[in-house]
Amino acid sequence: MKITAFGVRPDERQHLERWARQHGDDLVQTSALLTPDTVAKAAGSAGISCFQTVPYEAAVFKTMRKLGINALALRNTGVDNVDFGAAQHYCIHVTNVPAYSPNAIAEFALTDMLYLLRQTGLVQRDLHQNHYQTATTHIGRELRHTKVGVIGTGRIGRTLIAILNGIGAKVLAFDPHPPSDPHLIFEPVTFQQLLHESDIVTLHIPGTPENTHLIDEAAIATMKPGALLINTGRPNLIDTSAMLAALRTGQLGGVGIDTFEHETEDLLALAEHGRFTDPQWQALLAMPNVILSPHIAYYTETAVRNMCDTAMQALHDLAEQQTSDCEVYPAAGMRKAQ
Repeated sequence: MKITAFGVRPDERQHLERWARQHGDDLVQTSALLTPDTVAKAAGSAGISCFQTVPYEAAVFKTMRKLGINALALRNTGVDNVDFGAAQHYCIHVTNVPAYSPNAIAEFALTDMLYLLRQTGLVQRDLHQNHYQTATTHIGRELRHTKVGVIGTGRIGRTLIAILNGIGAKVLAFDPHPPSDPHLIFEPVTFQQLLHESDIVTLHIPGTPENTHLIDEAAIATMKPGALLINTGRPNLIDTSAMLAALRTGQLGGVGIDTFEHETEDLLALAEHGRFTDPQWQALLAMPNVILSPHIAYYTETAVRNMCDTAMQALHDLAEQQTSDCEVYPAAGMRKAQ
């Protein structure tokens, strides 16, 4: 079958090509994103695979329907940039990759925690300014002596809890449907209790509308003074203005941000103007108690391989069985944990 893959990165090519060889697919790859202007590149395909953070617009689904393409397989988990109303209207099946590597994101969240607990940003700042003696004065904290609040106990949240159990940290967890895994040690608590008691709050929930600005000014005010905040979840979970204000007053002791609130607009501007110049991003970059990363918590060799394989398998399942275990329905956006 013919498959067109959009938004293909160099690290994905070998995995997509391997799959195509093994399954006899006619594979067309392009680095172009899937937009109303580029979707026609998929003419003659049975399905489209894509990976992007910019929106999947209604016009894309309309053209797919005209081209006779009824399957879009995302090579990622997040679906908050999909116009599901349009997909449903034009009878387009949408799949995602539910769990390409929970370990990758859980480990990345842990990395941010350790970076902030040991005040590594302050140490690096002083060393770069040739203040060696001052760099030795930033005393750290040990993770095993902290309370870590995990918001969202889906695959990633559960994986992180298991890692934290091994380190010896006390874990609080909030989720409308907490897991019953006897191997995990955590205390299920309310959202407010988690904020009030945690030394570190880490987010592992989807970017649904009701989760937008879950961490806002009121939530931050409820947190312990000097608490740390980690977001490797979705861009819309934190009110960036409130977060910046709390960093400046010390209410937040530090943050680790892998998914930035305005990243979609900023990436579009980057593509158009060649610059990523968001003023809030620049303000965060200047703070030594902030660690920023460009939405790469997932980014490991294992994850990339799993993302490609799962998306391609989903297209085959839809073509052969008209269904896929990875199909995402509009109502699926209501899930609270990923």
